[in-house]
Amino acid sequence: MRRNLLVTRTLAALAITLITSSLPALAAQCSLASVSGSYGYTSAGFVATPTGAFVPAAAAGRIVFDRHGNVAGTQTRVVAGSALDETYSGTYTVNADCTGSFTVVVQPDTRTSTVNLVWTDNAKGASAVFTNPGFVLTATARRIDSKD
Repeated sequence: MRRNLLVTRTLAALAITLITSSLPALAAQCSLASVSGSYGYTSAGFVATPTGAFVPAAAAGRIVFDRHGNVAGTQTRVVAGSALDETYSGTYTVNADCTGSFTVVVQPDTRTSTVNLVWTDNAKGASAVFTNPGFVLTATARRIDSKD
C-alpha cells in the first residue's frame, strides 16, 4: 500500500512538472498560417515633403496576408488634405513571437513602403509602424472575419 502511494505521488509530481514546464510553450505562437486573413486598418501620422516639412497623413484600408508570405491591399490615403485611392502588394514575414514585417510597392505613385508590426490578441489585431525615412506613421488593424 505504501509503495502504491509513493508511486502515485511520484507520478503526480512528474505530471505537474511536465505541465508547468510546458506552459511557456503554450504562449501565443504565430506563423504565416495563423496570421493569414483580411484585416481592416487605419493609419495616421506625418510624412515629409520634398522641402523637408512634415504634413499630416492618414489612411484607411483592407490588407490581406496569405499563407505563403504574400500581402496585398487597397487603401484611401490623405496627405495634407489631398485624397488618393491606392493598391499595393508585396511580401511579409512573421516570427514565432508574433512580430514581423512587410514590404509593398504602392500604386499609382510607385513607392515602396516598409512596415514593422506585431500581431495581437491571437492574431485578431495588429499594431504597426512605417520604417521608411520621412515617415512618422503608425497603424492599427483588426481581423475582418475570424473565419477568413
